[in-house]
Amino acid sequence: MAVSAGRGMRDPLPVPLPDAGAPARPFPRRRAAWRRNRAYLAGLTPTAFLLALFFVGPAVWGVYTSFTNRALTGIDARNFRWVGLENYRYLLDDPDLPTVLFNSLVFVVGSAMLGQFVLGLAMALLLDHAEHRGYRLTPLVYAAVLLAWVNPTVVAGFQWVAMFDFYYGSMNRALGWVNLGPVNWLGEAPMLSVIVVNIWRGTAFAMLIFLGALRTIPTQIYEAARVDGAGAGRRFWDHTLPNLRHIAVLVLLSVTMSTFGTFVLIQTLTNGGPGLQTETIALYAYNTAFSSYEIGYGSTIAVLMLAINFVFAAAYLRVSRPKV
Repeated sequence: MAVSAGRGMRDPLPVPLPDAGAPARPFPRRRAAWRRNRAYLAGLTPTAFLLALFFVGPAVWGVYTSFTNRALTGIDARNFRWVGLENYRYLLDDPDLPTVLFNSLVFVVGSAMLGQFVLGLAMALLLDHAEHRGYRLTPLVYAAVLLAWVNPTVVAGFQWVAMFDFYYGSMNRALGWVNLGPVNWLGEAPMLSVIVVNIWRGTAFAMLIFLGALRTIPTQIYEAARVDGAGAGRRFWDHTLPNLRHIAVLVLLSVTMSTFGTFVLIQTLTNGGPGLQTETIALYAYNTAFSSYEIGYGSTIAVLMLAINFVFAAAYLRVSRPKV
């Protein structure tokens, strides 16, 4: 019951109701989120800075330089100018580009996909089986494979140049023991030689990743399959491969992109020769920029490499996306 004003009591002041249409202020929530995540953000800041400094920055600079006629010597080294799409038009008409792209395809397929990926998986399966059986020579296999991986690229290249030597190389000496004539490996089979060396160097990475993934598969799965009468081949197809699916895609993408950008090893072995037989796109970009001194056009070739890597990454994301 309302109290009248005549009794000396004032009516209570009306309390303003919040406007339903007015949006709530986001600042307190943002401040609370910042307090909760500041340690996480502080930890990410150095990583983000290093990524921007060594990856994003050079990529942006390369894209910008591809639209200029920048050079290492001459007038264009100091007073370079913006040329727009001129470098890209020349790239499409470059007579050496089809050969370079074909060499890159052969090198990536032979070295990364058929070599490092398949051989790395096979060695991981063998080492995993050997560890379960308790073989004592397993550490020696580890050491032999990892030695090839940790060996510096230039040193490894010169080692294989000595092994491929026509007169005194160990490869031709081994052929001489079985009464086979010496082979000019780097002259008659240069691409095969380069692929073999890169497989030797890169298999350790794929093997280690696959070996770690194999150890995460529960042994109960294999025991149940063995009780059901499944053989080794059936266990591999029904249980091992499905559990390695996402890791296998990641390994394939990693070895493909790293092989696609390989040029130091090829430069040490053949320098792209004889002719253009082992000239891959990475080595072509390097030689154009630092041997022909055409920084602008070399950056254009590097941008093409970057676009191809984006295609590889998009394919990986599509394949590895979980199916609902």
